[in-house]
Amino acid sequence: MQELKKKKESNIDLIKRVAITGFFAGIIWPTLWAILNYFNFTELSPSSFVLELVFDAKWISRWYGQIISILFLSLMSILVAYIYYWLFRKLTGILPGIIYGVVLWLLLILISSSLFVHIPSLNEQNVNTIVTMLALFILYGVFVGYTISYDFLDQS
Repeated sequence: MQELKKKKESNIDLIKRVAITGFFAGIIWPTLWAILNYFNFTELSPSSFVLELVFDAKWISRWYGQIISILFLSLMSILVAYIYYWLFRKLTGILPGIIYGVVLWLLLILISSSLFVHIPSLNEQNVNTIVTMLALFILYGVFVGYTISYDFLDQS
C-alpha cells in the first residue's frame, strides 16, 4: 500500500516537472530567439508569431512586445512539453528531441506562413533565418525531450 502511494506521488511530481520544464524552455529559447533577432540572425522574432497576429502597432517590435511574446510562448511551451511527455517520454537519447524540434519548426513555419500574410513562407526567408530558426528549434526540442525522458526514466 505504501509503495503504491509513493508511486502515485512520484507520478504527480513528474507531471509538475514536465510543466516546469515546458515553462523554462519557453522562457530560455524564445529569449535567445529575441536576442538573435536583435542581432539580425533572423528576420522573425517571437512577437512576429504572437502579437502581430492580433495587433498592428509599432510597440510590438520593441522590448516589451518581445517580453509579452516570450511569456505567452512560455505558457504555450507547457502544452508542447506535455505533448512530448504523452507521446515520447520513453524514448531515450538526443535523437527524439532533435526530431521533435524539427517537426515543431516545420509545423510553425509551414502552418503560420500559409495562414498569416506577414510571416514569409520558407522559400521567401533568407538562409540565415532558416538556419537560425531550425537550430533554435532543435535546441528547444533536445532540451524538452532530454529533460522529460531523463525525469521519466529516473522515476521508473
